[in-house]
Amino acid sequence: MIYTVTLNPVLDRIIDVEELIYDDVNRVIEEKGRAAGKGIDVSRTIKELGGESVVLGFAGGYSGLELEGGLIHEGVICNFTAISVSTRMNITIYQRKKKLQTLLSTLSPEVGPLEIISFFNKIKEIQKGSYVLISGSTPMGVNENFFAQLITTLKEKGVKVALDADEEVLRRGVNAGPYLIKPNIHEFGRLVGKSVSEVEEIVEYSKPYQEFVEYIVVSMGARGVVGISNQGSYYVMPPKVKVRSSMGAGDSLIAGILFILSNGGSFEDALHMGVACGTASTLNPGTNLCVSEDVDSIKKDVIVKKF
Repeated sequence: MIYTVTLNPVLDRIIDVEELIYDDVNRVIEEKGRAAGKGIDVSRTIKELGGESVVLGFAGGYSGLELEGGLIHEGVICNFTAISVSTRMNITIYQRKKKLQTLLSTLSPEVGPLEIISFFNKIKEIQKGSYVLISGSTPMGVNENFFAQLITTLKEKGVKVALDADEEVLRRGVNAGPYLIKPNIHEFGRLVGKSVSEVEEIVEYSKPYQEFVEYIVVSMGARGVVGISNQGSYYVMPPKVKVRSSMGAGDSLIAGILFILSNGGSFEDALHMGVACGTASTLNPGTNLCVSEDVDSIKKDVIVKKF
């Protein structure tokens, strides 16, 4: 089983108006709500590929209920830990007449010690042989060492942990020795403290981490992905496509990788599938993720080079 951890999910609410007029009543033409978060989108993609996963994280208040209910309605399995403060919201007001949008983002909820230990107890129930993806940011009240603690605990149980994070949370998490890390090229540069742009630089700067991380995957957008392991390293290049949106492409990438690895596939095959999923995601507008038919079509044109 694959578990995805999104500690700080968000309810995206999009409100359409004809025009936003100040100091007056503005009639809403259309309103939509959608659960968002890196791990949540990974679980959505795994479901699209025909796999199963469970979303873990914190959810609270009416916005938390709507977020969880929306996922259940989509058929995404979730097991959130309840908190006393409402889940954060991103409210986008779109003016159709002017084609302008305004984003209002609420504060992250603060999570208390009892809520943290309740979540941690769920983590300790995950069975040996499972895969866990830890991704995104941490809410207020959660220490930057928490991802490292999760990795340490899960490794002791024989669980394979993938980490997709940034800056100090990534740095501390990597030191705990996860099974796989997936930074993009900018996050990788911040991790190693150097400006990184070329494949050769990624390979060179990855060497110290190969001692305690089994798989290192660095994404480079349209240039592809570098996958590094002691068993073999690869440069995987996607075909050129007409990009409509790159949002969620990285989440689709890691979803494809974990889907293959969890089914006993090779690292090479996992990278192949991941790049196909990430590329397929860019074909769709906004926050829409990949579609399995597009993934199957794109896979034929993905180039894998071993070095």
